[in-house]
Amino acid sequence: MSLMDDKGRIFGKFNILDLFIIAMIIVLGVGGFYKVKKVNPTNIIKPKPIDLKIIVMEREKFSADMIKEGDILKEYDTGIVLGEITDIEVNPAAAEVATIDGEIKMAEIPDRYDLIITVDAKAMITENAIMSGNKELRIGNKLVLRTKTYALDSIVLEVNPKEE
Repeated sequence: MSLMDDKGRIFGKFNILDLFIIAMIIVLGVGGFYKVKKVNPTNIIKPKPIDLKIIVMEREKFSADMIKEGDILKEYDTGIVLGEITDIEVNPAAAEVATIDGEIKMAEIPDRYDLIITVDAKAMITENAIMSGNKELRIGNKLVLRTKTYALDSIVLEVNPKEE
C-alpha cells in the first residue's frame, strides 16, 4: 500500500486539504489553550476606595431633608452601587444677578439649597481614568444618582483616592 493513492488521498482515507484543516484546528486549539493559561491574574484591576465630593444644586428644603448620611447611592441608569453618603453640607443656593448699576452680584435664591455630599465609594483606578461602573469620575462631570426614594442630578467636585 502506497502513501498516496491515484485520487490524492493519504492512506486512501484523507486528502491533503483535510489534513491541513485538521492541523490548523490543532495549532489554533493549542495556541488558545496557551493564551488562556498565560493570563496573569495580577493584571486584573480591582476597585479601590475613594472619597468623592459631589454638589447637588438648587434643591428644595423638603427634598434636601430626605438625603441622609448612610444612604447608598447608585448610578441612575445601571443601578451599579457608587457608594455610601458619609457627610452632607447644606448651603443656601446663590445665583449671579445684575444690579441696576450694571454690576453682577451673588444673591441667595429663596427656599433653595446647594448640597455638597461626600461619598465613600469604590472605583477602578487606572493611569487614564477613575471609573465607577461605566461612568468616568472626573471633576466637572455630571452624575445622575438614585436611591430607593430620590434621585440626584450632581456634578463631581473632588475625587480623592484613599490609602488601603
